[in-house]
Amino acid sequence: MQRRKFVIGVGSLAAGSAAAMGTGAFTSVTASRDVDVEVASDASAYLRLEGAGGPNAPYVTDDGSSGTLGITLDPSNSTAAGGEGVNPDALTRIDDLFVVENQGTQSVDVSIAKSGDNSGLVCFFANDAQGASDPYDESNGSTARIDGSGNDVTLDPGESVYVSLQVDTRGEGVGDGDELLDTVVVEAVA
Repeated sequence: MQRRKFVIGVGSLAAGSAAAMGTGAFTSVTASRDVDVEVASDASAYLRLEGAGGPNAPYVTDDGSSGTLGITLDPSNSTAAGGEGVNPDALTRIDDLFVVENQGTQSVDVSIAKSGDNSGLVCFFANDAQGASDPYDESNGSTARIDGSGNDVTLDPGESVYVSLQVDTRGEGVGDGDELLDTVVVEAVA
């Protein structure tokens, strides 16, 4: 055999075996990396939730251990004047309960999901200024529903909104002791 034909044959064999072995692609890789994620109180989190203060501050509570915001409108949070909940067959509005602020680094769409036996009777509204003349009037452009499908508010970093609550029990047949709302989840999607 001539040396030249042998060298060409070895070169072809090497090229064929590389094609049979693949191109260096992979199917799966598992790699451990360090990630630091900490839970912060609602007031210190990337999405800050904090009572707005003012005359409706008694309805907003902090559970004292994890810094979680709560809204209580039942006998466990009665008022000095004797109030223990909302009226049946009435429209109740409570302005500026809490503030939602984007303390993150990118814009987020904020909405509120709610659950409970009568959650449809409770609505949340976001307005851009505390003490708005009518935080429930969506025609003024500075107020919007923030609960339910498609009702989100976009907050840029550093922006905040005040959240007000409306309970409409008119004609609904609810009475003393009926639970309206069980859980409220504030969601932020970037």
